Amino acid sequence: MRIDHAQLRALAAVIREGSFDRAAQSLNVTASAVSQRVKALEDRVGRLLVKRSSPAVATPEGQVLVQLAEQTALLEHDALHRMGIADEDLPHASIPVAVNHDSLETWFPEAALSFARQTGTTLDLRSEDQDHTVALLRQGAVLGAVTTLDEPVQGCQIHALGSIRYAATCTQAFHDRYFAKGVNAQSLAQAPVLVFNRKDDMQARFARRLAGDDLPMTAPTWWIPSTRAFVQANVGGLGWTMNPLPLVKRHLDAGRLVLMKPRAWEDVPLYWQHWKGDVQTMALLTRAVLAASATLVRRRR
Repeated sequence: MRIDHAQLRALAAVIREGSFDRAAQSLNVTASAVSQRVKALEDRVGRLLVKRSSPAVATPEGQVLVQLAEQTALLEHDALHRMGIADEDLPHASIPVAVNHDSLETWFPEAALSFARQTGTTLDLRSEDQDHTVALLRQGAVLGAVTTLDEPVQGCQIHALGSIRYAATCTQAFHDRYFAKGVNAQSLAQAPVLVFNRKDDMQARFARRLAGDDLPMTAPTWWIPSTRAFVQANVGGLGWTMNPLPLVKRHLDAGRLVLMKPRAWEDVPLYWQHWKGDVQTMALLTRAVLAASATLVRRRR
């Protein structure tokens, strides 16, 4: 059995863009053509590859072929450029990468800039919680991910980046109001807490570490899915939370924020995992990621 590359690209575009219409726009063909190509591929392999939902998502079998499509496109682009025979008809290459929210707000942009200076390939960045980026890698939706998982995903190489420090912070006035008698189960149950989204369990983990697993999570909770607004809310005294130290160090130095207690921080190890195909473009991206992470990520001793 051989797979038609046009059909494969159509499948990948549908999953990447989330709909047949947007996939058609990205491929500069009609939506009908995309639908026909995906249906022909499903008939050829005898499997349902796309769940026609909103957004469209790949079935487990579809995930395998989406990953194949992304890998094939990158290999083709890399090979033709290395041979010096790439032309204007060659589809533009973009590497899908999953990056946790806080890395995207701190050190990862430098990696993207460094990568851009070395290649014409772009990055298709997907922002996700650091404990969940690896799911996109397993699904084949991305070819690289910044993650907390220290075990390599099948078919991937892994590089330790070090640890990013998260500090438990609040304003002095907030501390005086809620933690004057100590940071314990009682005070943590009463003090408002800031949480990024439903996948963010860092604050809960930190609270359990201080007060034990029996801590009743009854504290008033502010859900704020914006990094900038998250820090502003913390500095404004809305609640306590865990912030990446690079984002709040100037506020701590200026006294606008204080640590909830001495050594109120947690070091979270990060790893870069990527498809291990022998592709020069991926090697350049990996080099850029390792160099950029060294400036803001704490190296383990």
